[in-house]
Amino acid sequence: MILFNSFVKRTILREIIRHEGCPQGYHKYLHNIPQDIPLISYADTGSQIIALPGIGKRFPRETIARTNKALLRKTVINTLKEELFRKNLPYIHLSYYPKDFRTVVTFRVDCDDSDQVDFDRVLRYADSHSFPITWFIHVKAQQSYLHHIASIGERGHDIQLHCYDHETFTNYRQNKMNIGTGRRLLEESGIHVTGFASPFGKWNPSLNRVLENLRFSFSSEFASGYDDLPYYPVFGNRVSTVLQLPVHPVCIGLLRKAHFSREEMITYFDRIISEKFERNEPIMLYGHPYKEIDKFPEIFDFILSRLKKLPKVWITTYSEFASWWKKRIHTGYSVRIEKETAHIITDNSDPSLQLHIEMPDSSEMYLPLTNSRILLMN
Repeated sequence: MILFNSFVKRTILREIIRHEGCPQGYHKYLHNIPQDIPLISYADTGSQIIALPGIGKRFPRETIARTNKALLRKTVINTLKEELFRKNLPYIHLSYYPKDFRTVVTFRVDCDDSDQVDFDRVLRYADSHSFPITWFIHVKAQQSYLHHIASIGERGHDIQLHCYDHETFTNYRQNKMNIGTGRRLLEESGIHVTGFASPFGKWNPSLNRVLENLRFSFSSEFASGYDDLPYYPVFGNRVSTVLQLPVHPVCIGLLRKAHFSREEMITYFDRIISEKFERNEPIMLYGHPYKEIDKFPEIFDFILSRLKKLPKVWITTYSEFASWWKKRIHTGYSVRIEKETAHIITDNSDPSLQLHIEMPDSSEMYLPLTNSRILLMN
């Protein structure tokens, strides 16, 4: 068990460093992770009902990942920074977002039982704000108008799979039948499917195995992770091949269940958007057309308006963000530090990729990822 845990811990550390986009060699500064950091729980696949921060005495409750992977990731990175700064070395990694953007913004719609009237209502709001939506389709409910759904891809929207039957199973065969049927019907309607978001945000190793075997590129389940950067789930003694795109797990419907007033809903989303923007964290929100956006259209309108007004944010879709993130983590470079100069060596030709360098004195800089010599100290 000790050897197994050690292997899993090394795997977790490699994954965190890989997604940070650090140069080779930074692993050696993480050889002494403090014992009080529960690193092995990063591979925890459990979920539980958790009361999330709300307003006053009202707290939205949702079944989400038992382990806050974002907090663990940040703890590891802060430990790495402290060790580097103690040695008077810079912390260097690839920026989390394309050049000129301080964060990423997405809105996803899980269509659930929506009919075409519900669907088109949300579509009109999105188009009125010129806002690209990632739609996760409940195929059984939307089967009668799949060709209509296919047509909106020409307007910049992203169409992916939610399910055929609205259920997530623990059984491999049932998950494969459900997901396979849904994807087949979407593709027969001209919709190329690469992404998935499970009903109820559930995630389990059996579901993951189906997504891997069916060669999905990405998925998004808050029972795996939430409010975080993209990552490949670690579980057992292996790493998934399906990229996870974490979403904020609270939607309008969840606030309604917690008896939030309309004014409190606006206050809630305004706070979440502001906090994430100030921290340069991904702002990835979601909702449902039926019994939610149709009942509170002014809240949806406020969210899209608020997001569109943010400066220097990349408003995009899940497919585009997943594609860019994968390109980012597969882009190689090396760093050689001599005295007060960093020598950057790379074959990168993508101008959207940039380095983020943090110094021991708390200063920082963003620079293009190109072959270069960077003076670290003035």
